[in-house]
Amino acid sequence: MARPHPYTFAHVLVPQLAGRRPAAVRRELADPALARELLLYMWEKAAEGLPPAEHVPSRGLRLTWHEVAGRAVALLHLPAPQASTEAHFGALVYEPEEEDYPDEDEADDEDQEDDNDEAADDAPAVGLGAPGPADAAAADAPRPRYFLLEATLGRSSDEAGTPTAVGEWRGEHYRQLGRGPAAGRPDTAANFLKALAQVLGPLPGAGVPYMRIAR
Repeated sequence: MARPHPYTFAHVLVPQLAGRRPAAVRRELADPALARELLLYMWEKAAEGLPPAEHVPSRGLRLTWHEVAGRAVALLHLPAPQASTEAHFGALVYEPEEEDYPDEDEADDEDQEDDNDEAADDAPAVGLGAPGPADAAAADAPRPRYFLLEATLGRSSDEAGTPTAVGEWRGEHYRQLGRGPAAGRPDTAANFLKALAQVLGPLPGAGVPYMRIAR
């Protein structure tokens, strides 16, 4: 059975916050110091209400940025899972901005949205309570897709690794996309990104999906 602390973080808080405040979360994740602060804040938030014995250390929790099939991907490296459905990695996939805002009117909307987000900077950067005015103003911002590489039962095709599955949360709906790359290997993260490139496919007018480390 999945431990509630890491499950709540990966399956509930991350997609909830990234979907509710996409512009603000992406901006914070782009700053290494703010990204670390945000991840630790959410990790602690995920443990609220749990007895101390069920708190899981944040060891290994970090973020790296990559470019996958022409999209910016924030890859969340999570503490090692110990049960099925706990995640090895989470991935927030952002479409290119020019695809999100193809005309001037929509670009003006984005500028207004950024102004609204900046006006909310005096408040906590990423509150998890009831939606406020800044949340409403950002309602039309492009939302990232959110994927997980989860631990699963069964056998891995790679004897040197453990079995996984790739899943995706879209709003309140979850779907499993099939077997993922073997976990517990040095190339697990890279292979997960390659699997995402196949799921995402190329951008319109682009060639074959590709993946490279952006930072």
